[in-house]
Amino acid sequence: MNISIDPEWLLRMAKKEDNQILSVGGLVSRIGMNTDAEPLPTKEVIDWSHKFPLHAMRKLNFSLPDGVTDIDTLLEFFGESSFELWRSKWESTAFALRQTSDFSTSWEPIAAWLREAEIIANDIRLAEFSEEILRSSLDALRRLTREPVDVALDKAQQICALSGVALVIVQELPSTRLYGCAHWLSETHALVGLTNRYKKDDQLWFTFFHEIGHILMHRGELPLIVDNASKYMGDDNIDKEMVHYEEEADQFASSTLIPATSLVEFLLSIDIPPTNDEIHAFADSIGVGPGIVVGRLQHDGILEWHQGNALKQTIELEFKSED
Repeated sequence: MNISIDPEWLLRMAKKEDNQILSVGGLVSRIGMNTDAEPLPTKEVIDWSHKFPLHAMRKLNFSLPDGVTDIDTLLEFFGESSFELWRSKWESTAFALRQTSDFSTSWEPIAAWLREAEIIANDIRLAEFSEEILRSSLDALRRLTREPVDVALDKAQQICALSGVALVIVQELPSTRLYGCAHWLSETHALVGLTNRYKKDDQLWFTFFHEIGHILMHRGELPLIVDNASKYMGDDNIDKEMVHYEEEADQFASSTLIPATSLVEFLLSIDIPPTNDEIHAFADSIGVGPGIVVGRLQHDGILEWHQGNALKQTIELEFKSED
């Protein structure tokens, strides 16, 4: 049997919307499209997924799902159903990044670090935020600097939770060079996040009180501040819009840990530089760890950077990671 088919008719059929053309032995049939098939990710989405250090995130036991593609892993980790929703939330988030001239920082790893901090914070039972309770807890928090760091951080987390602040420590991801953040999770709950970047107690506790300063003083102005690490922090290295806020947070941390009048009285009573015994006695008198005093004296130029370090605690926090 001979079948004569007009080629122009075939062309019109092929162009018809919602028609799929299949040629078998010269004949043409219409087949239905599988509407349940997942669309292939675009190059933009693939490139986006490559910006995250997924290997490091898995090694550090970030809260990642198993058994799905890298793209789906990231979307589920961030709690978003699409790349577009992730972008609208995370790239438009109002945040202040303490950026130094010494380092370049990629945003995607920072977002991953922040998200992990949020996930951990969500597992901490928090009271509603109370500035009064947090301020009344400052002395108890500063006295924790006298205890072993691992024990003190557990106690600090409990104290902070009573005032509505989640204190979490998340290991640093490659390329972030972070040492902390202050983040309002909601109207009633805040987050202070720290990293394991620094290895001495004076640096960790100064960072902690710096972030607490942001929570207390900059609520409503800066819902998220990510503090970037630098060996030497100076106004010439900080985003000019952030200088005021960072100076306030630095001053808060300094005066909370070591009141200025107490430090002046101490320095006037001794020969410069002070001995380790004198530093230890002064630390005892004001109720802080001796390493805190050493760090302040080094920062102020009273001690050289190599002096007094025996009085500092070395931090060795244990994190569970994949072998």
